[in-house]
Amino acid sequence: MTDNITLEYFGATTFRLRALGLTIFHDTWLERPSLMPKWLDINSVTEADYIVISHAHFDHLPGADKIALNTGAMIIANCEAINRLRDSGVPDDQLVPVSGGERIPLFTKDVRSAAKAGQVALRAGPPGAPAEPHHTLSVAEIHVWPSLHCLIPGTHDTLPDTFDSGAEYVGSATPYDGTLDITRGMKHGLFKLKELIGEENMDKETKSFTDWMEDKKSNVMSSCDGGQLLFNVLLGDIEGKQSKAILFNGHLGAYEGIVKDIQPKPDIAVLGIAGRANLNGRPFDGSAAKFATKLVKWIGEPQKVIWCLHDEW
Repeated sequence: MTDNITLEYFGATTFRLRALGLTIFHDTWLERPSLMPKWLDINSVTEADYIVISHAHFDHLPGADKIALNTGAMIIANCEAINRLRDSGVPDDQLVPVSGGERIPLFTKDVRSAAKAGQVALRAGPPGAPAEPHHTLSVAEIHVWPSLHCLIPGTHDTLPDTFDSGAEYVGSATPYDGTLDITRGMKHGLFKLKELIGEENMDKETKSFTDWMEDKKSNVMSSCDGGQLLFNVLLGDIEGKQSKAILFNGHLGAYEGIVKDIQPKPDIAVLGIAGRANLNGRPFDGSAAKFATKLVKWIGEPQKVIWCLHDEW
């Protein structure tokens, strides 16, 4: 039942999973600044059933609106991302807001279309709610869990050119180091590079990047991540029998208690590896590699681990 599964990687944390007649994107950062490599033309994407978004930052969310509008795909994302997508014109009946803890049945597009036409069994719901298929018609499911964005070692003005997964980090600059620093850095730093650096002082790569960042109409994003999410995709029987689980955790962070309790344990795990690890909302003392080793054990030592966010974007 789970034969012919393909998983394609397009840089950062963008993946395309094809299985059981479904096409599922994890993040959608395909359209990039002009001087950065592009691995898939977004205009060539004509098939997508579901899009799951890890969080609302610039290197994860952009493109979700265009793919959804071109394909009719459903988008599963946190409320910050959902609000940005709604503002960009994605119809509300294609938006599924989540925050972690949800279990969502997945249907082929034919079944979703049949539900809209009243030709198949429907999920119970309040009057006026969009028609949705009954869960027994699903071919897969997604379990959503809260997760955490990685932290930045040091300060934004002392970032290394390359993150070393073997580099050890211990302690913190203040008792309050955490993801709020990421939001502040995005809002008052990355989103204001031209103001801070001066366009005349930028090299061509930085100028290309800041031009892209300023085009918020074309590139949907937020300085606030909105809450990092982890997705466990179950391919197979709705009860979990003879199914294959593929877990996506796109950043180097996790709540220990949550990831230890995830069931079923994944066969394949896609894990972000960049930055300083974020354990339970606090800076992890040790290297990214040490944290990743712990995380892999907590999720049951899957048969295969695929790293992401380790590339030069």
